[in-house]
Amino acid sequence: MAHHIDRWIQIAIESGVQVLELSLIGGAIGRWYNFPLSLTEAKSLTKLVLSGGIRLDPAFLNHSLKFFSMRTLSLSHILFGVEGIMEHFISHCPLIEHLTLRSCNIDNPLSITDPHGFRTYRVKSLNLHGQQKLKGVEVRGILKVYIGAPNLEKLCYRAPGDRDASFELKLDSCTNLKCLSLWYLSSPDEWLLELLYKIPFLESLTLHKCSLSDRIDISGPKLKFFELSNCYNKVEEVNIDAPNLLSCTYMGDGNPVISFQRLCDRLEVNAYIWIHHQDIYRLREFLQNIKPQKITESLPVLQDSSRPPSIKCVQLRVLSDKEALYFPFMSWLLWSCFPESISFSLLPDFKMKAFILYFYEMLMGNNKCKCDGCLMHPKRWWHGLKFVKVTHSGRTYENVEDVKAMLNALPEPESDAEEFITFALEL
Repeated sequence: MAHHIDRWIQIAIESGVQVLELSLIGGAIGRWYNFPLSLTEAKSLTKLVLSGGIRLDPAFLNHSLKFFSMRTLSLSHILFGVEGIMEHFISHCPLIEHLTLRSCNIDNPLSITDPHGFRTYRVKSLNLHGQQKLKGVEVRGILKVYIGAPNLEKLCYRAPGDRDASFELKLDSCTNLKCLSLWYLSSPDEWLLELLYKIPFLESLTLHKCSLSDRIDISGPKLKFFELSNCYNKVEEVNIDAPNLLSCTYMGDGNPVISFQRLCDRLEVNAYIWIHHQDIYRLREFLQNIKPQKITESLPVLQDSSRPPSIKCVQLRVLSDKEALYFPFMSWLLWSCFPESISFSLLPDFKMKAFILYFYEMLMGNNKCKCDGCLMHPKRWWHGLKFVKVTHSGRTYENVEDVKAMLNALPEPESDAEEFITFALEL
C-alpha cells in the first residue's frame, strides 16, 4: 500500500495541511515504509507526528527542509536511514515549541563487521542548540542528551533502562526549567544535586524507577511538587529542603525516613505502598518515619495508645478474600493510623460487598474477631466514633439497612472503571 500512502500525503501537502499524523504497524520484521521526499515541501505544517514502521531515507539530508511554521514535532519508534537525519529535521524548525523523540533507531545494513546480525541500532546521542522557542521536550532511549534552550520549561527524560549504562544529560542554559521528570537513571545523586543548583526556578521534580543511593537530598526554593516512585533499590532516607513544597508523593515497598527541613502549611504527602495482611504493622512504621510528626495530619496513605496518628484518608485497592483475615487486617490498620476517611475500590476480582458490610458492622461494634490467636484488645479507638457515614456516587448512607440495600443494588464492577465506597469517620 506504500504508493497509496505516498499519494495521500502528496495531496495533503499540496492542500496546505497543517497537522499531519501517521502511525504504522511494522518495522519489527524488517518492513518499513519509506516516507516520501514530498515532505520537504510541507511549508504549512505546524504539527508532525510520525510513529512506528516509518523510515526516513538518507536522501532527506540532501534537501533543504521548509518547516518554517512547525511548532510540534513527534518521532516515535522511527528508523533513520543514517545518522544526522534527526538533528537535520530539528534544525529546520526555527519556531519549534514541543519536541518528542521516543525509542528511535538507525539503519545498520548487514555486513561482515556485524557478527550478531543486527539490522538497527539505537540512536546514541542528541544535540539541541539554538531552538529559542523550545518549551517542552520528551526524550526516551538516548544515552547522551545535550540541550541548550534558554526558554525550555518542561523536560521528560527516560534513559534506555540499562541499569549499568552511564547516561549523560546536560542542560546548558536551561535555567528557566520548571518541570523535570527523570526515568531509569543509574546513580544520579551527585549529578542531580548539581543540576538542581543550576535550575533555581524548578517547580516539579519526578524520579521514577531510578537507582539511587541509600540517602538522597532534594532542595529547591521554588519546588512545589516532588515524586519519588518505584526505585530499583530501597531508599532509606530522603531529606527535603523546599519551603514552598505543596505535594510530596512516595511510591514503593520500603519505609524510608522522609524529613522536611522547612514546611509549607499546605503540604500534603501521598504514599502508595504495597502492604500484605501479615505485615500491616509497617504502616505505623512508615508514619513514624515522616519528620516532623505533624505532617502525618495530611498524609493520605494506608502506641498502644488511645488514638494513633491522624491522617486524611486511606485508599485500599486489593484485599484478601478470606473472611478469617477481615478482622485482623482492619484492626491492625486502624491500630496504625486514625484516618478521616477510608475508601474501598470496587475491583472485579474481589467480592467487596461482603467485606464492606463486615467492616461497617465492625465499626459499629457488631463484629468481633472470629480468628484464632488474634491478640487484638477488644477496646479500640473506633468504638468511640460519633458517626460513620458511607458514601457512594454522591449519596450518603447512615444505617446498616441502607448500606445493605446500597450494596445489593450495586452492579458488577467493570474492569476498566474504578469506583470507591468511602467511610467517613469522626470521633
